[in-house]
Amino acid sequence: MDLEQTVGALLSANEQLKQENDQLRSMLSVVKENIDLRARMQNLSNDTLEEVTVCAPSGRKPSSLWQTTIDERHFRKDLQQTKFKHEHRTSSPADFSSFIQSSVHIDRSEKEESHSCQADVPLEVKHRLLGEIAYQLDGRILSHVFQGHKRLYGFTLLNIPDKIIEVSTHPLTGQVDEGYRLHLQHRYADLMERLKEFGYKTALHPPFTEFIVNTYGILKDRPAENSPQAIDYNNPDFLRNLIITTAPRKLQKDLLLVLTCLSKVAKQDRKPLLLWK
Repeated sequence: MDLEQTVGALLSANEQLKQENDQLRSMLSVVKENIDLRARMQNLSNDTLEEVTVCAPSGRKPSSLWQTTIDERHFRKDLQQTKFKHEHRTSSPADFSSFIQSSVHIDRSEKEESHSCQADVPLEVKHRLLGEIAYQLDGRILSHVFQGHKRLYGFTLLNIPDKIIEVSTHPLTGQVDEGYRLHLQHRYADLMERLKEFGYKTALHPPFTEFIVNTYGILKDRPAENSPQAIDYNNPDFLRNLIITTAPRKLQKDLLLVLTCLSKVAKQDRKPLLLWK
């Protein structure tokens, strides 16, 4: 009976991994598609600008030609928005600056509701805040597992098992500290089990957060202590609304999950959401 249960559990785990791999492959496919789209749109924009510049005498732009160019651009933009709106995708591309403008559809009511609390936040900062949320969760997980290590350069969520082996092995003698290794493995497994309650998947969300950080970047400057920015950036409701109104729709579910996990870890640590060393 035990053998049957073990086989059943392994089959279930294998099916889950298969589904998560399919999601990752879909994400990679959309990334490639939108990189190609960006290149084509950039070439088209450059060709249009060159045509207008050549046709304008003495550096002046003919009003009729210029208006036609603007109208064509608006038409292409509307057409592209309609195309993305009706496509059923499972992920988003790596380039957010072009994709957000063409694929993210925000209802008028949502936009008006978010305007009052985010009016003073530049679009670039909003994008970087998305990356900061993912970056902060990764950092909190690493700090929890390797709590005795102040320098975590080269440590990522994807290489935690390898780093546990590395830091528990003496660099000169190769002797393994079995007790310390077991301690780290336990801390890692315990945290992953707690995050799993909120939907976190070890096979999916570590590469997802890495993708988000690489796509959006992180905040350049730390907000002044007790400033309005610091208060907003550490407010889960503000960040949740930011994700809903700024992130591509297909990324919102997992970004909201990442924010939930970050909020739970911060609450347990009794520290702000965003930490700077």
